[in-house]
Order: sequence, then structure tokens, then C-alpha cells
Amino acid sequence: MQLSILIATHRAGLSACSKLAQACAWASPNIEIIIRDNSGDAAKGVLLPQFQRDNCTIIVAEPCDSHTNIGEILKLAKGEFIFILADDDAYFDHAIAAIPSIIAQISGDPAVIGITGAYAIETTQGSAVLEYKNVEADDVAARVSGYLSYNGPNILLYSPLRRELVKRIYGFHAAQPGLFSFHDYTICLLYLLNGKFARLKRLLYLYDVGPWEKPETAQQRDVSFYKGAGLDPGINKLHWLLCAFEGAVLVRNSDLFPDYPMAQRQPIADLWFSVMYQRFQGQPRMVFDSQFAAEAEKLRAKYAQPTAQMSFENMLADVSSFMGLSNASFGQRYFDFWGEQVGKPHAVAPRMAAAG
Repeated sequence: MQLSILIATHRAGLSACSKLAQACAWASPNIEIIIRDNSGDAAKGVLLPQFQRDNCTIIVAEPCDSHTNIGEILKLAKGEFIFILADDDAYFDHAIAAIPSIIAQISGDPAVIGITGAYAIETTQGSAVLEYKNVEADDVAARVSGYLSYNGPNILLYSPLRRELVKRIYGFHAAQPGLFSFHDYTICLLYLLNGKFARLKRLLYLYDVGPWEKPETAQQRDVSFYKGAGLDPGINKLHWLLCAFEGAVLVRNSDLFPDYPMAQRQPIADLWFSVMYQRFQGQPRMVFDSQFAAEAEKLRAKYAQPTAQMSFENMLADVSSFMGLSNASFGQRYFDFWGEQVGKPHAVAPRMAAAG
């Protein structure tokens, strides 16, 4: 099996079901379709099994969180590559039909970890088309730099990728104390550190920005992840600082990708930290109903100073302590998990300026 197309679906209604029916029509000897519905919607549960056919599996599951839904579907995939789709976006039939031939060309080259193309983006204000720069480059720094040069929604996640790589990276994120909304960025970072993409010269995917279009609703979604981990909404003030910290630590110290020398790792870590830190400095973040708004603002101000000097150890200690105000157990788990990452052999007295 060349390609597994996976949809962990939750939405009910005709729009979502129409996307699922379209996906089922792609099933073939080279393409398996696996759909797992955790909505608990009775009408959807009756309709979806009618779409099942050869090489197409429909699972109507009990309600569960999104991580469990995608984790269970990953266990079933058999394809060399997998393509994870969302039920609120749109797909291009000709792109799907073209993917098996691309896989046949790149299958024997382990340096190629995925397939990208052009992405359409839909908002209430209009449409746009983007392509990520340099993600097909042999040079790892060029790949990460090209990825970070685009400051819109993170859509590289919607790419066909080698199944074993996806399972390994998702497994690492599943082992973390909690899953946050920015983790799609660190997932893509780890993909790019593992290898390059082949480019499909056509529209690959249509991403509907939806609630992520407006700052307030987008940050409500961010906070829902933090609340799901039992954290106070004040942590939202540190959203991009967390992303900067976690990504830079992974670049410097992780063994989830080829063991690049520190001379290669450090400039990439600096670039990642700098880009995410600029978002931390420049994007106002809401605290909603935080009980610790004052403490969150104090910590934000400490690290937002342009002349601040920061070590990974100090950032980890401060962030974990703040998390512990609302959830002592989580704060300790976060400190232990990321303390282990910081303490890996590559982490020799890491310090970097706030400005990168």
C-alpha cells in the first residue's frame, strides 16, 4: 500500500459528511482510506458506514479527545506514506490521484520525507495561494528558514509524509505532559530536520482558516488546549515564548533527527527562537478569566525586555513554576520532561540573547 489517507472526524452535518464521502471515493489498491468518527452523532453514525468499500475503513467510535482519535487511526494505517486530512477543509481529486506516482519516484530515497505542493487558503475576506519556500532543499537550514519565512497559518502539516516518521514524531509529542496548539509548529520543525519534501506542481490542499482567522477566537482555541491540560488561561501570555523555547531545545538537543553537529544546530535554533520570540514580543495575548493574570503579566514583562538574557534552565524553571500555580502536578511534569531534553549531551551551558 503506497498511501493511507486518514481523517479523524468530529463535526456532524452535511458539509463534513460530504468531505468524507469524497475521500471514500479515492479508495483503490494503492490508496487506503481510514475514517474514524468520534462525534457521537447518531445520524452520522448511521450514514458513514454506507460509504465503506474495498480499501476504505469506517470506524464509528465513542466520543474521545482529538489526540486519541488521531492516535487510534494512526495505528491502523498500512501505507508507506500517510496523508492526514481535516473534515473542515477541502481536497483536490487530481492531486490525490497524482500522489501514488510521486511516491513511486521518491520511495527509495530516504532523504525525502514528504510531498508538498501549493495550498489554497480561505478566509471570510478572500482567498490566497501559498507554497513553502526551499522545503525541497538538501540543506536543513534552508528548509527551516524557508518554512519560517511564511507568517500565515501552519499548513505544511497537511502533507503526505512517511508513515514511520509521523508515528515517531507523534509518539514523542504524545509523551509530553500536555498537547498545546502550537505543537503543530514543532511537529513540522521535526519533519524538516528529518529530511526534505518533493514538490507536487499543483494545488494539494485547501485550508479553511475558520476560527483561527480572528485574534480573539484564535486565542480562545489556544486557551482551550491549556485548559484541557488543567492550566490557568494566563499561560496564554507566554504562548510564543513556549514555542520558542521548546523548538530551540529540540533543535539543539533532540535525537529525533540525524545527528547534525552543533555548528549546524545552533544557527537553526537561534533562527527558530528569534522568529517565535518576535511573535511573543509583538502579539498581544489575552488572559480571559485568569486567576493569575498579574503573575502572567509579570513573567511576560520579564522575558519581553529587548536586552533580556535567557538560559533554557531559567526559562524552564519560571514557566514550570507559573504552570504550578494552577496545576502543581502538571508544572512538575513539564519541568521534568523538558529538563531531560535540556540536559541532553548537546546542551552545554546553553544561553541565547532574547533577540536571537
